Order: sequence, then structure tokens, then C-alpha cells
Amino acid sequence: MTLRFAPLVATLLFAITRLDAAEPVLPQLTAQATRVTERESVFSGEARLAYRDVVLYADEIAYDNQARVAVARGNVILIRGAQRLVADELTYRLDDQTYSVGRFRVGQGQLLAEGSRAEGTPDRLAVADASITYGEPDPLSPVLRARELTYEEAEDARDSRATIVGARLGIGPANILPLPTLSETPRNPTIASLDARVGYGGRLGGELSLSATTAVTENLRLGGDLGLFTKRGVLFGPIGDYDSFDADGLGARGKFRTGYIKDQGDPRTDIRGDLIRDERGYVEWQHYQIVAPDVTLAGQLNYWSDSYVTRDFRRQGYHRIQTPDTWIEAQKLGDNFVVSLFTRVQVNDWSLIQERLPEVRFDGLPVELGAGIYHRVNASVAALREDDPTTPAGTIRSDRADLYYGVMRPFSPREWMAVTPVVGARVTHYERTPAASTRGNYTRVLGEAGFDAELYRFSGTWDYKNERWGIDGLRHLVTPKVAYRYSPSADVGRGSIPAIDDDPFNTYLRPLGLANRRDIDRLPALNTFRLGVDQSLQTRDRTYGSRDLAELNLAIDQHADAEAAATQGHRRDQSDAHAFLALNPARWLRFDLYNRTTVQTGKMQELNTGLTIRDADVWSFRLGTHYLDDLVGARQIQEYTATYGLRLSEIYSLVARLRVDSRTGDITEQGITLSQRLSRFWTAHYEFSAFDGARREGDYGVSVSLETQGF
Repeated sequence: MTLRFAPLVATLLFAITRLDAAEPVLPQLTAQATRVTERESVFSGEARLAYRDVVLYADEIAYDNQARVAVARGNVILIRGAQRLVADELTYRLDDQTYSVGRFRVGQGQLLAEGSRAEGTPDRLAVADASITYGEPDPLSPVLRARELTYEEAEDARDSRATIVGARLGIGPANILPLPTLSETPRNPTIASLDARVGYGGRLGGELSLSATTAVTENLRLGGDLGLFTKRGVLFGPIGDYDSFDADGLGARGKFRTGYIKDQGDPRTDIRGDLIRDERGYVEWQHYQIVAPDVTLAGQLNYWSDSYVTRDFRRQGYHRIQTPDTWIEAQKLGDNFVVSLFTRVQVNDWSLIQERLPEVRFDGLPVELGAGIYHRVNASVAALREDDPTTPAGTIRSDRADLYYGVMRPFSPREWMAVTPVVGARVTHYERTPAASTRGNYTRVLGEAGFDAELYRFSGTWDYKNERWGIDGLRHLVTPKVAYRYSPSADVGRGSIPAIDDDPFNTYLRPLGLANRRDIDRLPALNTFRLGVDQSLQTRDRTYGSRDLAELNLAIDQHADAEAAATQGHRRDQSDAHAFLALNPARWLRFDLYNRTTVQTGKMQELNTGLTIRDADVWSFRLGTHYLDDLVGARQIQEYTATYGLRLSEIYSLVARLRVDSRTGDITEQGITLSQRLSRFWTAHYEFSAFDGARREGDYGVSVSLETQGF
């Protein structure tokens, strides 16, 4: 019986399914009043039609029951997905979900379009006499006008395409530039970026700068940078950026910027005191690429014809990069190691660069051998070169192979203590050495021993509350730290080693021990204790977790050997104490301080402080001090800084800044910037700056710049 009735049941189910599919889906219609004629039903007074994913509002909707066509009149609003169309009259056909309309306005995301008539389907919209604005239209909004516009919606919104015929680009009611037929997508906009600047400077004269890019493809944007300076000439050059990643996350991103000028003014001298040539320019490029899930490639190129070309003509770029560097690195990530190929070259003949031509490195992460013992391996082979035109030595070369092997065994003798003894060895071989006795090569073998110890956090709690300061209980955390390294012969062979990887100027704590030090051509002898303690005072946060009310971190390197201390640049047994303090008693108040002082003499080497007060996003004020006494480099800084920001309204905001050199009494910089939001697309910045002292910028500068967002 089952076999006999099975075909009948299947046929019946199929018939029901076909009958349900053939039955048209009825729209939902509501209104304050309804009247019925022979062919149609008329809904008036806040009429509403809902059908599938479409909602139609109007003063009146006439619905033809047989043709399944709705005609809406008066204050018509059509909503479908992200689209919102406003018109006086609209005809909507339910069966094919198409519509036709007279004069209308439609919004899609941040774009607003208007036209004299239009016809639409679920995935296509054709418009006549169209105008498109970014955001709400106003007298300064960019406008794209077209004789015909077709918008085709894709499943992925970023692939939706607008084809524009007879296009004209304008600002507000004015047409500025005729354009060829365009095919636009969010991935491929005609105007990808646009920045403009008008100003005047004491040394540059009047300035008019404009940079813009257009999307050549959905992944590549190209354009140009043009700057007109009445006292200096014309700066120009191509610019662009790219960004392309596939579904697997593989791809690349990057950007480049260039500029060239025949300087008609007085370029003055460069950082070395040499006269700057009148032909000046720069090329800057940054690149990052994921070649495979475990292989990356990154690099940058910074060519400057002289040390001040970007400072003179592109100050914002100079603030980001003041010491240009050119390098490229490929990295391969393993389960517990990193292999890299790193190349650094000197492209600016006025700068001092430690070139690597190239350097191949293997950096192993700590791996357990067994019984809680870990080991690590670091190895590198490098061809080094340094060309310093300011010294008689000239070019220094070195071919170096370096290997470090270390063993450590963490353990906890008590539940409140963790100790990690460390032993290691570093072998370095040099093929080029200045000492004749080494016959052109030299090998150095160093050993080290020491430990890293940390006491588990001590804590104390207090049930203290203060509504004014938002304090709900207090918790004090204290973490003492002790480290020690002993390598008394680390400075051996200095006379036989080309000093390329030297100790750079640095005011903070350097890595302790041989494993992580990069200044291996000038390693100091080590017999050093590092003592430190980290403290924080916390309270419960009203929303989640806790917040820090205060932080105090202290550290000191105590050199136990007089000779080792001398190689560190100190006199006998002198050590620097480092202190960092941050106070956050309330969300609107913060004070931070960094201090470095020689303990034995009490001589303060560095002091940086900052006090920040803010009132939500309405205003903020920061007062800072900078003090630095670098005896080795004969550098000294003593200055005060102040910055004040104020949001005047939804349209205007203000930033004022002041910088004072306390040694000379000069106000080295004072400036004020007024920002005005002209529209969703345009933001204007009006800036005035004044300088004292011998500055390349001159005595003052004024500018007006426009920041934009792409279509």
C-alpha cells in the first residue's frame, strides 16, 4: 500500500506548491480613507503600501487590482533596502517590481541624486537630467551633473556601478569642468582624494597647493601634487596609492608621493652646512605585502635631494618623517622562528645610514628542551657599510656573521616569586677589520650569565568611595623586578672591529644582556644589576573592569664594576635612575612625568612633564616641559609647550599652540588654527604661525587649507 500511494502524495504536494507559487502575493494597503471604483481602489490620507521589500508612502495611492499597478501622488516616498526616493508622483508595478517617476530625489548611502524623470527595477535605476551630491546639498557641495545616469546595483554594494553620460563637475550651482563618459563604483571613484591649501610664508611667499587622485582601477589611484610659491617657483610630481587583497587575505597596499622644484629663492645650507642646489625634489614610497599566509614583504623609499626639501615645501610630511630611511624586508614566519632578509641602502648622500647589503637573520623563539629548560638561537649574516662624509674615516665596511645561543630555566622557589637563570654565548666573526694584526678578519667569543626575577604582584585593597572623583574602592598593585647580567669581556676587541652598529643616542633603558642588543660592534662590558618596581593604584570602573588612577614605574642600572661603568659612558660607578609617573584621578585630568637622573651626582639628565585637562569633547588644554642635557652629543633642550583646543560649535573648532625656549627666552613657535566644517565634503583650516630665532620657516606664515573626503 505504501508503494501504491507514494506517487499520489508526491503529485499532490507538487500541485499545492505550484498553486501557491502561482497565487500572487497581495500588497498590504492602509490609509485613513478608502473608496472603490470599477477598476481600482483609492487610498487617501497617510496612504501606505507594503510589498515584499518595498514600502511606499503618499498622500494618495490608487491601486489597480487587475493590472497590479499602484499610482502614488503627493509627498511620495519609496523605500527599498538602502534606497530612499522622494517624488511628487510615482507609478509602481508589483509583478516586475519596476517603477517610473517624474521629478524626484533619491538617496543611496552618502550620495544624493535628483532628476527630471527615472525608471527603476530591483537592481537598476535610469535617470534623466541627473545631479549627484555627496551628502546633503549646500552652496559649497561638489555636484556631478549628467544628461543620463544609470545605476546598477550588485550583490556586493562595492561592485555597484553608475554610468554617467554628458557629465559636468561643479561646486554648488556652478559648473566648473566638463567630463567624459564615466563609469563609477565605490571601488573606482573619479575623485578618490582632493586636498587644497592657500597660504603665505615669510620665505615661501604666496602658496597655492593642490593634490588629487583618481581611481584608475578599483585597486589603484593615481594623481598629482602641484604647489605654486611666488618666491620659490613651482613644485610638482605624481602621487598615488594602491590597496589590493583577495579573499584569502593575500595582497598589497602602499602609497607614494613625489615632488620637484627649480628653486628660484635662496635654499640656504643643509644639515651639514653645505649650499643646497636649486634643483630640489623628493620621492617617498611605503609598501606592505602579504605574499603568503606566513610570508610578508615591507619596505619604504625616502629620497630627498637635500635635508630640508620637505621641511621647506611640505611641512606636514616633514613632521611625520624627519630622518629619511630606505629599506626593504622579507619575513618568513615559522611555528617558533622568524627568517628575514633585510636590506637598507643610503640614497641620500647628506645622511648617515648604517647600510645592510643585505642582512639575513634567523630569530628563534624560546623552545622547551625538556625538564622545564628552554633554549633560543639567533643568527645573522650581514654585509655592512657606513659612509660618513663628515669624518676623515670616510667609508667603513664590514662583513659580519653573528650567532647567539642561550639557555634558560624558569622556576618558582616560592609561590610569590619567579626566577629565570640565563646563560648564553655570542660568537661574532668579522671579515673586514682596521687592525693590521688581525690580517683582515677577527672573531670574538663572548659569554654571559645572569638571571631575571620578578616577585608576583603584591596587592592591598581599601573600601574607599568618593563620588566626586568617581572612586569605588582602591587597589594597590606592586611588582618588584630584579635582573643581572655578567659579561666582563663584552668590550674586547674594540680596536679590531669596524664601529658600524654603534650605540645610538637613547635616553631610555637599553636591553640588558647580549641576546637583544643591536649595538654589537660597540658592546660594553657588563657587570650590571637592574632593579625596578612597577606600581599602580586602581579603582572599579563604572562600565567594566578597573581603571588606573596612578602609575609609578622606577628602574635603575647599578654597575658593579668600575671598568664596566666607564665603558657605558659614566664616571666611576655612576648609574642613571629612570622614573615614569602618571596620575589620572579623573577622566578629565592627567599628569605624566619622565625623569632620568644620575644617582651619585644628583645631576638631572632629562625631564619631560605634561598636564592635560579636558572637558569631554568640548575643550582640552595641555601644558608640557622638555629638558634634556646630552653631554656626549653636546645637545641641550629646555622648552615649555602649551596646546589648547576648543570646539566652538558643530561647525567651528580652534587649536592654539605655543613653544618657548627657556634658554634664549624666544617664543620659537606660536600658532592658531581655526577649522570650519563647510559641508560633509569640505573642511577648511585657517592657520597663522609666528617663529622666533634662526628658523628656516621665516618669521611668520598664514595658510588656508581644505580637507576633503573622496566620493
